[in-house]
Formats: sequence, structure tokens, C-alpha cells
Amino acid sequence: MFMSRILLISTFCCALIACGGEDPKPSSDAGAAVDTTVDSGGALDSGAVDTGSVAKDTGSVAKDTGSVAKDTTKPATPCYVALHCVQDCPKGDAACQSKCGEDTEDSDGAALKDIATCAVDLCKEVSEGTASEQNCAFDKCFDKYDSCGAFGSGATSCVDTVGCVATCSLTDFACKLECMRNADKAAVTIARDVLVCAASKCGAAADQNALSSCISTECATAVAACVGDAPLGCPDIVQQTAKCTPSSVVNSNNCLGMVMGLADAAGRTAFQSYGTCKDQCTQAVNVVGCWIDKCASQAEACFPSTGSSNCQDLDKCALDDCEGIGGDPDCIKKCIGKGKSTSQDAYLLYEGCMVRNMNTKEAKTVNCMFPYDQSTCVPVIKGQFCGSEAQNCFTDQ
Repeated sequence: MFMSRILLISTFCCALIACGGEDPKPSSDAGAAVDTTVDSGGALDSGAVDTGSVAKDTGSVAKDTGSVAKDTTKPATPCYVALHCVQDCPKGDAACQSKCGEDTEDSDGAALKDIATCAVDLCKEVSEGTASEQNCAFDKCFDKYDSCGAFGSGATSCVDTVGCVATCSLTDFACKLECMRNADKAAVTIARDVLVCAASKCGAAADQNALSSCISTECATAVAACVGDAPLGCPDIVQQTAKCTPSSVVNSNNCLGMVMGLADAAGRTAFQSYGTCKDQCTQAVNVVGCWIDKCASQAEACFPSTGSSNCQDLDKCALDDCEGIGGDPDCIKKCIGKGKSTSQDAYLLYEGCMVRNMNTKEAKTVNCMFPYDQSTCVPVIKGQFCGSEAQNCFTDQ
């Protein structure tokens, strides 16, 4: 059982936000320990002066222990990089998993093994191979994952961290690990509390609406700590959910339900009412014009605004003042506040689409990075992935 639980890392977060049923098992084999053995038998040439004497041949031959000396000519592999490496190994490839830890520092190699040891010790009463086991491991061994995963190395808030994890597919451990790594140190533990609560108390929710309702009630204390004094309102829900990859059988996530679980009741109601109204404009030639014509009151309820800027103006403001999409969030919020209600909506949907397609192979081919290079990155993503969102924004009334 120890060997089969040795690296639960590939699925810890999928269990944290699972919605109904058990999650599919990841591709990486959790059954092989990371080999961090270092050959200590090779003495380092210290450049001693030749005294002319010749060592006596004793006829003995050094025993081959089978260990491989650590390559000291290149930087050591950080623990969190080794975690990603293991996750990417083909299922059952013990040699690949072992190789991932070869060039780690001894302390990092020990951290990798500590995760497995902790999981076996503290979760042995939980049925093996289930979502409950994975959730138990991450919950009770959080400090082990934290020390290896470099959680809290960034500046992302709790709300954005939970939103980031929610956008990942249920089996994409690497994605969720990066979300926790990019979080602010103070936000990591709070975000973890929300995710663990959602998994343990709301994992059987039948759909996104049931999930959000469950999270907002059953996890109210964790949610309050995450959102602080400002629970998400309708504009915040739009901004967060615009970054959600559409959920499907192949690429399943609980993004919408998780985000709405952090919102207040008024925000959820306004978001759903506006969304229902906008559905009748899906096939319109000028979608935003249709929103203005048919959903003005719902738009105002979601985006209370006295601004007059249209979506193109908001994009120009973000570019001129904030370095464009991917620039300073507070700066961009100031730009958005200058817009008409429907313009704010159109811009956030455009921005969200651009952000969620940042890591596509097409974007990486032209070296897209934040803030966006307007001359190369934007045309690629806008042209191949966000055409309708761009059209809605740049034909805004």
C-alpha cells in the first residue's frame, strides 16, 4: 500500500473540487518512490602536488553499488519542479519518476518522500485510490506539500487563487500546483481551507448551482476569511468566470460553481438574471447592441455605472495606463469603472478569454507573456480563440 500511495500529488486538487462521483485517475503512476540516492564514494580531485610516489596496487576493485553520482555541474532541481516532472511521467514509468528527483538537493528529495510517508501514516484508514484518500492526503499533509511545492511564492489573493484552481481541469495537478505557488503567502492557507471544505462537504453536489449554494452555506467561515469584507458581487463573478475554460466531459472543471460560491446572494441573482437575458442575443449580428436593447435593466443591476466609455475606450485605457491585458489589476479596475454597464461586461469577457488562452501552444509559439505584446500576442489569441469576444467589444455601441 505504501508504494501505491507514494505520490498522491497528481490528483490532490481534483478531489478538492470534485462534483459528484469519483474523479478519473491521473496518468502518472503514484507507485514509485523518487530515488534521491547520491554516490558518496567518489573522492573529489583536490589538485594535490605530485610527490613522485606511486600508490601500491593492492589488487582490490571498488565495489559497484549501482548508485549514480549527482551532477554538480548544473543547478539543483527545485522540489516543486520535481513534483511537476513526476506528474508528467507516463503511468507505471518508475524510471522516469526516479529520474525526476536525481538532481534535487538532499533536503528536497527528502521532502518528496515526506509527502508519501505522511499520506500513508495519516490516511491509511481511508479507502485506497478514492477521492477521499486524495483529499485526506492534501488536508492532513498540507505542510509537506507546502514545503515542496513552494506555495505562496507570488502575490495572488485568496479569491484569485481559488478562482485559478477552479479553472483547472479536475485531473490537472500541475495547473493547481501553480495556482497555489503563485498565491500570496497569507492567502495559501485560507484558499486551502475553502478548497478542502468544498471537497469534504460539497463534493456530491449534482451541478454547478448546487455546488455554489453548498459552498456559500456549508463553508461560510472559510469563504468569509477568503473574501474579507467584500464578498464577490456580479461584476466580480463576471471577471472570474470569464477566465473559466468551458467544462466538458473531456476537460471537466467546477469553475463556475466554485466562483459563485464566493459571491453574495445578490451578486449570484444579478449574474444569473443578466445571463438568462443575454442568452436571447447569442445569434445577434451586434451582440452588445442586443444586450443594450433587451437587457438594459439587468445590465445595470449587475454593473451599476454612471460611466460613458465604450468597450474600445476601456481597452485603450488599459493599454495606455496599465500596460494592457495582464497589467496592474487595480489600474485596470479603474479603467473598467469608466465604462457603460454593457461595455464593462463586454471588456471583461474579452479580457477573460485572452487570459484563459495564454498558455495555448499557439500563444507560446509567439512568446506571449503578460503584459501582452500588442503587436504579436493579441492578434494570435484574438484571431484563433477570442474572435467573438473581440467582435463584441470592438463593435460595442
